[in-house]
Amino acid sequence: MADLSRRLVRAVTTPGARFAARTQINQWHALGPVRYARWNTMLADAWLRDRLNRRRYRTTSEDDVRAARISDTVFVFGSGASLNELTPAEWTHFAEHDVFGFNAFYHQEWIRTGFHLLRVGVYGDLRWQPFTREAAATIASNPHFRDTLFILQEGFLAQFSNQLLGYGLLPAGARVFRYRSAREDGPPTRRFADGLRHTAGTLADAVNCAYCAGWRRIVLVGVDLYDSRYFYLPPERTVGFDPVSGTLTVAERNYWRGQRYDEPHATGRLGVVSLMAEWREVLSADGVELTVYNPRSLLAGVLPVYARGDRKA
Repeated sequence: MADLSRRLVRAVTTPGARFAARTQINQWHALGPVRYARWNTMLADAWLRDRLNRRRYRTTSEDDVRAARISDTVFVFGSGASLNELTPAEWTHFAEHDVFGFNAFYHQEWIRTGFHLLRVGVYGDLRWQPFTREAAATIASNPHFRDTLFILQEGFLAQFSNQLLGYGLLPAGARVFRYRSAREDGPPTRRFADGLRHTAGTLADAVNCAYCAGWRRIVLVGVDLYDSRYFYLPPERTVGFDPVSGTLTVAERNYWRGQRYDEPHATGRLGVVSLMAEWREVLSADGVELTVYNPRSLLAGVLPVYARGDRKA
């Protein structure tokens, strides 16, 4: 009995359990008791469906992720508007190496994407289906994602990932790798077994994943941060949200964080620039290069700019 008690104490005091508890408390205060109960019912439904329906997909291991690499260089793509300025020669250069997208990069129509990380949809909102189904339909109809290895968050709180798989929204037979989150801030983890850091946005998950997967040169593309424009939206708009339909729209100001399309991206205020500066030092000590492609990116102040003589050819 004493041994059982000790194991229970360890289970509920792990960083992951503490993070989950904080998240639940925050949502209780944000949603109120009725909506909080409905939200947890939704989480439980998606989590159970995910467990039952994973057989629709080809679940891969971390060894499979590493084996899928074709190069020691990976281009990690955000969704900044600077992607629209890239030339055909640049896209050809990217295609010679590994292409790794995250979040809304699935809207792109330029390049075959070998890896794509998805983490957060309309998190905490009860009207999840319109956005999630629209995202899945966009992926399914995009020929550049026909053989993509999808990297998805794991766990009870992984609302978006569990709904995508639990409801069978991704194409049947898609390759899927599930990752746990490291629930504390800190340097990038070295092993998938330790989880991936989620600090100041999904860029951290993507960079940490690339490190754990073994790439030696990680280049950030379309991570601009100096404004809040996205490559797939009109030039003078950013991401909005329609509270009636539950779908994403276009707007002058970000629905959740309030910044205008021409104001710095909200992750900048969350410390992503200083975070990447710190992570560059950690990666460099292990012989891994972290660079940024866009010389105008706010990250160019703390990261080297990717060196390629004919980058604008």
